[in-house]
Amino acid sequence: MRIYVLSRSKMVFAFLVVIIVGGLLTVSERLLITPSLVRAPGTYYMAHTQEKVVALTFDDGPDPIDTPDVLDILKEREVKATFFVLGQAAQSNPNLLKRLVKEGHEIGNHSFDHDYQQRRLVEQINQTDKEVFAATGTHTHYYRPPGGFLSKYQLETIKNNGRVVALWSVDSKDWRNPGVKQIVDNVMKNVFPGSIILLHDGGYHRIQTVKALGPIIDALKDRGYRLATLSELKTMDSETK
Repeated sequence: MRIYVLSRSKMVFAFLVVIIVGGLLTVSERLLITPSLVRAPGTYYMAHTQEKVVALTFDDGPDPIDTPDVLDILKEREVKATFFVLGQAAQSNPNLLKRLVKEGHEIGNHSFDHDYQQRRLVEQINQTDKEVFAATGTHTHYYRPPGGFLSKYQLETIKNNGRVVALWSVDSKDWRNPGVKQIVDNVMKNVFPGSIILLHDGGYHRIQTVKALGPIIDALKDRGYRLATLSELKTMDSETK
């Protein structure tokens, strides 16, 4: 599995390419070049384990329409997940944060307004944490950078602020809205013991994700997988014991 960190110069170049190319594309085509996963040393994107345990993670919520549907499905199937919330969305939906905690889910930090460049990195992390704490009395431990982008400097800054950068190892690509079956296939064709699975419960209308979630959980369980929060999954990592 290739592991690398974007240098600041390469990161800037990548953004310039996206901006220049994006200006030539339609809105639907731009969705296909949404920033993708960057796995970096010192980040948490999988657990090294032979146990058939995986973690479902959701980004960009909480959303007043789709998050309740996601929570209903998780509750029905007795599954706990980790939700990387945006501070803006958290500020507008504190009752959903309370429900997340009440139902045993874990809350992660996904910045305040999803700025890919993370120009106010620490400020945004602290803003989001403040909203989470105000609603739930708990603090965020994991941070997921928008788009998976981070520089070496940003990684060190986050770690120095006492948080773990959590990425993913299986991308459902639900952000492309490729269809329910494709979302399920993207997960099931790539899952392995210790996987961290990327899904979304906010950002855009996530009806495809909602419809795919039940089948994903059922298929994982049929293969013998158990689903856990990121914190629980991390305890099973043989390289951290």
